Amino acid sequence: MKRVILIFVLLTLLIPSAVYAQSNDPWSEVFQSDGNLNPDLIDLGVTTDNPDWMSMDLPFGQSLDLDANYHRYQTPSGNVIVLPSASTLFFMAMNPQESGLATAYGSLGNGDSTLIAFLGLAVGKNLDWNKVQADHPEYKSPDQFWNAVLNGNQNAWTYFSGWGFITNLLQMSWNDDAFRSIYLLYLNGQLNCDSIPGGCSGIVTPPVPSNVCPDSSVILQQPVLSIQKSAPNNPLVVGQDTGNRRGADIQAKVTIPPVIFTWYEPIYETRTICRAAGAGETPSCKTGSASKVNDGVTGTERVLKECRKHVEHLPDAVASLRATATLASTSQNWITGNLGQSHYEAYVHQATFTLIPGLGSWLGGCNSSGTCTATGTALRVPFADPGKFNLRLDVVTTGTHFRGVQITQPRRLGADGVFQMYVALPALVQ
Repeated sequence: MKRVILIFVLLTLLIPSAVYAQSNDPWSEVFQSDGNLNPDLIDLGVTTDNPDWMSMDLPFGQSLDLDANYHRYQTPSGNVIVLPSASTLFFMAMNPQESGLATAYGSLGNGDSTLIAFLGLAVGKNLDWNKVQADHPEYKSPDQFWNAVLNGNQNAWTYFSGWGFITNLLQMSWNDDAFRSIYLLYLNGQLNCDSIPGGCSGIVTPPVPSNVCPDSSVILQQPVLSIQKSAPNNPLVVGQDTGNRRGADIQAKVTIPPVIFTWYEPIYETRTICRAAGAGETPSCKTGSASKVNDGVTGTERVLKECRKHVEHLPDAVASLRATATLASTSQNWITGNLGQSHYEAYVHQATFTLIPGLGSWLGGCNSSGTCTATGTALRVPFADPGKFNLRLDVVTTGTHFRGVQITQPRRLGADGVFQMYVALPALVQ
């Protein structure tokens, strides 16, 4: 992801953390002079997480539970750059301490992506500014209000007049390439990965350089994950299907390309030399062309012949796989509302299923080229409610090792899916 940085923004709420001494501006490791990302960065790929601060209560007894989503890079010195999705950035701003936003060294934004401007763009008309001014006349402008929120001095949730901004956030997050517009920098993130957004997922721990050969390098390739209904084509709720409580089959698939680890082996050769004679040694050779007589003795030394390049394809296997299905809140409302009006006492039978482990299982492994795969299946799941089910797949990998040295940390990966359960009604069809 290479892009030109148009504007520098150092947010006042981001207090520099205690770090090891660095003689140069740490941003110089991130960007080249032309504004493009430094090619020496290690692309850690996209990490997903499901923290508590990404959840919120909505009106009418509903709730919102979103995933945090970060694209991250690691610098050669061990700093980590985090690019949150739009929805993730919004909730980080609403929870600066819990999310780790407040502990970042600083940020760079492109375009008009200062955090305050971003909040105004995301929330739009959903903030009741009249109520804000009535309760807090000290805020003369929305910018002052958002500054107070970002510094932890004001709770913004009580002043939202609607929830349409959630749709804006999700739309911006789906268009990630356009709205991953803020770079957050965490110094020494490699050493302190537990405290940065995304944690230690995929963090690279390179071996100590050999000093005589080029440094090793690591390339993480992006995994492919999917979760979906595999059969039947149009599943009916159990009790209405012809297959005797057939339900539906759910399948999850994971493919993780190998981590490419390049390192250089110093190859030495032994050469015969004429070294200076020591005390008590009888000279037998000349140490140089300027020597008129023998002034040295024959010996040997090891000389670097070459730096032999090795490219390893390290497997990053699936360590755990979890899959769930949840009936969408809109479908739950349809069952208890619309359907309940025409069918007495219609209710939600089971809104959430733990598919794997539980109703199904998974198997995984790695081939000789270092590619790791895993497949999970949950067969004949007894979905008894009609409507849209949201599927969620969460995977943790083992990380990679080479000759007993950990090269990359375990990664947390995730994917979403959706499918429809149908019901046949004599007078009303969803």
